[in-house]
Amino acid sequence: MSEAAIISVRGVNKQFTGGNRTVTALEDIDLSIKRGEFVSLLGPSGCGKSTLLRVLADLTEPTSGTVSLNGKTPGAARTDRDYGMVFQQAGLFEWRTVQRNVELPLQVAGVDKQTRRAKAHEMLELVRLSDFSRHFPWQLSGGMQQRVAIARALSADPEILFMDEPLGALDEMNRERLQGELLRIWSDTQTTVVFVTHSISEAVFLSSRIVVMSARPGRIAASIDVDLPYPRTAATRTTEAFFAKVTEVRTTLHGVPVEQAAR
Repeated sequence: MSEAAIISVRGVNKQFTGGNRTVTALEDIDLSIKRGEFVSLLGPSGCGKSTLLRVLADLTEPTSGTVSLNGKTPGAARTDRDYGMVFQQAGLFEWRTVQRNVELPLQVAGVDKQTRRAKAHEMLELVRLSDFSRHFPWQLSGGMQQRVAIARALSADPEILFMDEPLGALDEMNRERLQGELLRIWSDTQTTVVFVTHSISEAVFLSSRIVVMSARPGRIAASIDVDLPYPRTAATRTTEAFFAKVTEVRTTLHGVPVEQAAR
């Protein structure tokens, strides 16, 4: 893993104003993420995790401060397709096949049909859904739909993948299964991942580093390295080292001023 920072956040503040009230969602955020890291943003509801991710992804502008993605502004990085985005809901178009859903970003970008079909096939192979390329989203399970969303987000070969609670709507068995799939995809692509979650155990299982946030206003309370070896499997969850890291993160989280504990 290179030591170069692919994501740099300096002095970022974000305020929302409505009527006569101003709410500070983010305050004095400083964060560097190295190329190839898997970083989870962890904290209670209302701590600004998703707001920070939206600032990184150029979906909202900071009130003050600077953000650099791969040496560019978020807007320039978006134009250059330097990052992909996956949300809690897959957001697939029901009238398009799985193949054509994955092709969509490339089609919008003007990529020719042959190239985008080949790339979509490659991405569906990556997420192990090539046999379902002609299916429609309504024919797939929730976990399979999220794998299609991941394939779509990776179709332009981004260097960064932003994920906003992408597994939150799944039942626990499917969630754990897809966590393993996500780590395999991350290993295969070497993409830098920024992942939002409420779940301590999920953050520990997936991450190379966990950024713990406190609420109202959202601040970075701690950065915790997760030194569990990769590849991580179901057996990882039963080790003493895993339980020790979960306890460390939980203790840290409970030591910051939060209103609602993560599970």
